[in-house]
Amino acid sequence: MNQPRSEWQQKPVRRYICKRCSAVHAIWSARCLRCTAYGLELEPHVDPVPASSMQAPFLASTVPPAAPRPAALPQDAPSVPYLDPVRPHLSIVRDAPPPDPEPDLSPAELADVLPPSSPMPVPITAITESAYERDSTGLPPVDYVLGGGLVPSSVVLLASPPGVGKSSLTLQVLVGLGHRCLYVTGEETCEQVAGTAQRIGAMSDNLLVLAESDLAKIFAHARASRAQTIAIDSIQKMHCVDISGRPGSPSQVKEATDRLVKFAKKKNGPAVWIIGHVTGEGEIAGPKTIEHDVDVVLELSQGVKFEGAERRLRCSGKNRFGPTNLVGEFELTGKGLVPVDADGWDEKL
Repeated sequence: MNQPRSEWQQKPVRRYICKRCSAVHAIWSARCLRCTAYGLELEPHVDPVPASSMQAPFLASTVPPAAPRPAALPQDAPSVPYLDPVRPHLSIVRDAPPPDPEPDLSPAELADVLPPSSPMPVPITAITESAYERDSTGLPPVDYVLGGGLVPSSVVLLASPPGVGKSSLTLQVLVGLGHRCLYVTGEETCEQVAGTAQRIGAMSDNLLVLAESDLAKIFAHARASRAQTIAIDSIQKMHCVDISGRPGSPSQVKEATDRLVKFAKKKNGPAVWIIGHVTGEGEIAGPKTIEHDVDVVLELSQGVKFEGAERRLRCSGKNRFGPTNLVGEFELTGKGLVPVDADGWDEKL
């Protein structure tokens, strides 16, 4: 039968001493319970003590009161990172810039990857800003909202609820431009478009009308007629035969818009005026990406003036060629949309 060890034969107590204030701890902790300094060390030589004489985990009664915490360590004190009164700051040493690396591709290999006509990167400081050429639409409010007129090879998206006057405004813009334009209708017949144009006085030999929804055929007619501006009425009726889905589906609308943008951005490409519908919630129908693809987003809304015949044209938060806080006002009459100089925009042009 094992005999219990005497009181003085108990296992020696492991104690930990704070390196800053010399406070003794019965158990290890990350910080001193007295001075809150980091770094407790095991006492090197500990004599056995009777179990009955053990105090609380923090044996503050066994040590004299600690001196006030010094503002800084003595000069001869060892350098201990976690005891430094001031936390060291990160310093970054930058050496001299390395020499320019050798190109991975030789001129012959680069020619195989990039054709001679491919643009090369240039320093931004060598690029000079050039003013955009603009064509007047003949309607001062439209020119004002666009930032001075229609920029060639740009893509404009016009959206509004049904019956507000998108088609009438588009026909007036095309005639006002004065150059060869192609109006593509996917919702009406050529006779219906001609009737609207005759009623509002938007008649011109430079305005060509095409009833077509196949985008590939539209591009062929645009090239053959050398149209400088193409109007699409509407994007929800356009169809790409190699893309699955019916006209108006998200995949068709997104792909049709992307191809129209690429067609406009080619060298000497025409400006593209796209008509889009608005949902019941007031948002442009179709994927949100079509608003990111185009250059300008315009909204035509109905006002309360002129017994509900007021029409307000505003830029819907995106215009790569001008400001986005301008508004043009019209009155919808039997002769089309008549400009209304409400804010003095006519004098600012």
